[in-house]
Amino acid sequence: MKLDSLVREKYPEFIAGYVRVSGVTIEPSVEGLVERKREIFSDLKARYGAVPALDISEVKAYRAFFKAMGADPSSYRPAPEFLLRRALDDRFPAVNNVVDSCLLATVENWVVVGVYDVDRVKGQAVTTLAAEAEPFELIDGRKVSPKLDEIILRDDEKLLSAYTLGDAKATLIKPETSNVLMVLWNAPSVSRERVENALAAVSTYARKYCGGHIDEKAVL
Repeated sequence: MKLDSLVREKYPEFIAGYVRVSGVTIEPSVEGLVERKREIFSDLKARYGAVPALDISEVKAYRAFFKAMGADPSSYRPAPEFLLRRALDDRFPAVNNVVDSCLLATVENWVVVGVYDVDRVKGQAVTTLAAEAEPFELIDGRKVSPKLDEIILRDDEKLLSAYTLGDAKATLIKPETSNVLMVLWNAPSVSRERVENALAAVSTYARKYCGGHIDEKAVL
């Protein structure tokens, strides 16, 4: 994956990372990952259970970044905040081992981790800025378009994700998926160390709980 220099020019504190993983096996649930979730959720409850979400500095950071890109974080919550609220309410999403690994790395490190089927990515994936209102279909079927200068992920043909909107259906992880690209994005004031920790966590989960092989990874 590449990071377009235009992104850093517009948002100087933005950091991206990625992991390319081959040979994953998609499973509805993996016992070790379920136990790891319990450990993380217990820690989150101890740390944030009595704290109003809007008082958490990382929640403030993501909400401010959404607003900077023209989005209302009250109507569509940033992923780390959404996942924290779900973890505290015992309603954390469960999709499959690969997606769940990324969701868990997101909530434990305050870094957005998205995952895409590499075999349906055309050319090279690039984190860049939206230059036009290019429509795409989200995983839930909604048709949306990013705003001008919103951070997006795209390949040579299409949008894969938009920062405030979510991931495209075109590269959805399916039961037959075997090769994936995991992409990490921060918000300003969420440190490079956090991104590095999230990269390490999701790489471990990909090997340990998904049977994958790490082909390439980097913080950009």
